[in-house]
Amino acid sequence: MGAVTPQPHNLAPVGGSRRRGSLRRLHRRLLLVLVVYFFAGSASQKLIPGVDEIFPFFGWSLFSKVPVEQSTYSVLLEAQNGKALEPAIPFLKAPDSIVAGNRFIARKVIQKLGRAHEKGDAAEIERLRRLLEKNYLHGRVRYELGFERYDPLTKWRRGENLEARSLGVFDSGDLP
Repeated sequence: MGAVTPQPHNLAPVGGSRRRGSLRRLHRRLLLVLVVYFFAGSASQKLIPGVDEIFPFFGWSLFSKVPVEQSTYSVLLEAQNGKALEPAIPFLKAPDSIVAGNRFIARKVIQKLGRAHEKGDAAEIERLRRLLEKNYLHGRVRYELGFERYDPLTKWRRGENLEARSLGVFDSGDLP
């Protein structure tokens, strides 16, 4: 038998250098696409006035659009049929034994009622109270209409308002 010559194991298979070269080109192309995408997204906000983003280029400015302050009107339910509710229950979290109907449509009524109260429009206040009391409250309910002004992030983190005030306490049996 003849002598066996050892074969070197570190030689790349045929075509290996070609694969590495095409992989480098692919990496460069991907990098170029990402760089162009980033600059196009950033530039799209500045090039066209009044347009924040152009699909599919995004400037990723979502959180800069969160309002610093928000305000809302709310209803706290304090008593039903002469029985105190301790603690008072926010309208949207009240059980079905107190609140009827679609709560989110009722929320729109509450917002309109708060704005009418701020304007001092007695006829509109009466109309909206009737609507709220007839369609969304069971029995005789005493409730407080309130106004809240808050920073959404602070309210979410700590539950604090910038301003909270009562606009009045009403009883669903008071209207003629």
